Amino acid sequence: MKYRDLRYFCLALAFALCMAFVGCSGGSGNKLADISGIWKSGNDGTMIEINLAGEQNFLKIGDKTVEATAKNVQNDIISLDMKADNGQTEKWTLMQVWDDNGSTFSLAFSHNGTKDKLTLIKKL
Repeated sequence: MKYRDLRYFCLALAFALCMAFVGCSGGSGNKLADISGIWKSGNDGTMIEINLAGEQNFLKIGDKTVEATAKNVQNDIISLDMKADNGQTEKWTLMQVWDDNGSTFSLAFSHNGTKDKLTLIKKL
């Protein structure tokens, strides 16, 4: 009887540890996939495709595609290095802004003093 109780306890403990690991694994890869999608600019309505979870990472702003590299992902802030037309690297920042109930988010975007709020149109 004691062996069976110990076995059930070990199985329950293993299950609980697996669930805790899965629930706490919000790595940067998931964050980049979460924000990858088609977004709409709040400033001028421009459509912006963000693809940071694929093999080729980029932002497509209107009809212009810009190569992107996620440099730092902490909490809800993603720092990007973007390749400018002149070949220089520029720093851009995306921040997830969660709604009151924490189920959906918009993106706050900043670059060289420009700020914008992006609204999700479609996930990739």
